[in-house]
Amino acid sequence: AIIRIALFFGDRILAKKSIDRASALVESGGDWDRRNRLKAYTGLHYLTVRSHSQAAPLLLDSLSTFTSYELCSYSNLVVYAILAGSVSLKRVDFKSKVVDAPEIKAIVGTSEEKLSAITGQASAGPSAGDEEMADASGSTATPVPTLVNLTTLGGSQDTEVAVDFSPLSKLVKSLYEGDYKGFFGALGQVETNFLSQDRYMYEHRGWYVREMRLRAYQQLLQSYRVVGLESMARDFGVTVDFLDKDLARFIAADRIPCTIDRVKGIIETNRPDDKNKQYADVVKQGDQLITKLQKYGQAVRLRGSERG
Repeated sequence: AIIRIALFFGDRILAKKSIDRASALVESGGDWDRRNRLKAYTGLHYLTVRSHSQAAPLLLDSLSTFTSYELCSYSNLVVYAILAGSVSLKRVDFKSKVVDAPEIKAIVGTSEEKLSAITGQASAGPSAGDEEMADASGSTATPVPTLVNLTTLGGSQDTEVAVDFSPLSKLVKSLYEGDYKGFFGALGQVETNFLSQDRYMYEHRGWYVREMRLRAYQQLLQSYRVVGLESMARDFGVTVDFLDKDLARFIAADRIPCTIDRVKGIIETNRPDDKNKQYADVVKQGDQLITKLQKYGQAVRLRGSERG
C-alpha cells in the first residue's frame, strides 16, 4: 500500500525505499505470489524514473503471473511492457519478448494472433528462451511452449474500458520491420492515446517520443555507411529540414555517430572506435579534474588571505 501511495503522488524516493524494504522482506521468506507482485511494482517504479532497461524484463516477466490488479489492470501492464521493451531491448530480444510474445498478442494482436496466443506459444515470461541469437531473422531456435496465463484475461474485478490498441501494435510491427513512415505515424498516435492519457507516462511523453525517434534513426543508419538526406526524410515521411534539425540534436549530444553534409545532401556514419572513445573520455575526465583542483586551490588561497 505504501508503494502504491508513493507511485500515486510521484514520491520516487519513498517508492524506492519501500521497494528496497519489501525486497529484503521477500528475500528473507516471501512466497511466490509476493515475489511476483513485487516484480510488477518494481517494474512500474523503474518506468516512472525512466529506467526502461531495468523495467522491461520485470514487466515482461510479470505478464504470465500478474495478479496485482490493485496496482493497474492487465491491459495497462501490457502497455507498460510494450513501451519499456520497445525503447530499451536489443533487436533480438525485442523480437522474441515483444513482437512474438503471446501475452502481448493476446491483448494488442489481431483476432488470429489472439487465438494462436491463447492456444500456446513461446512466452515472454520467465520460461521464455533467453538464448543469444546472432540474427533474429535467421534464427532456427525452437521456442519454449508456454501457455498464456488465462486468469489474467478479464480477471480484474473492475470492467475495463474498451481501448484501441492498434497504434501500439503498429508501432511494434513497423519498428521491427523497418517501416519508418508508418512508425512515425503510430508513434504520434501512441503519444496521443496512451502517453498523454497515463498518469505515470504523461510527464515523460516528450522524452519517450524523442528516444523512440532516436532508436529508429539508429536502426536505419547502422546498416549504411552513407545515406541520402532526402531519401531518409522520404522513408520517415518528414521534411528534409525537420530531419536535419532532429538529427543535429542527437549528433551534438553524441547519441548518433554521424555527420550531415547539407551541400552534398548526405549523412555519413562514423563507426565508433573504442580506443578513440577511451582517449576522449580520459581527456574529458582530466579536464574536469583540473577544473576542480583549480577551484580548490582558489578556495585555499582565499582562506589563507583571510587568516593573514
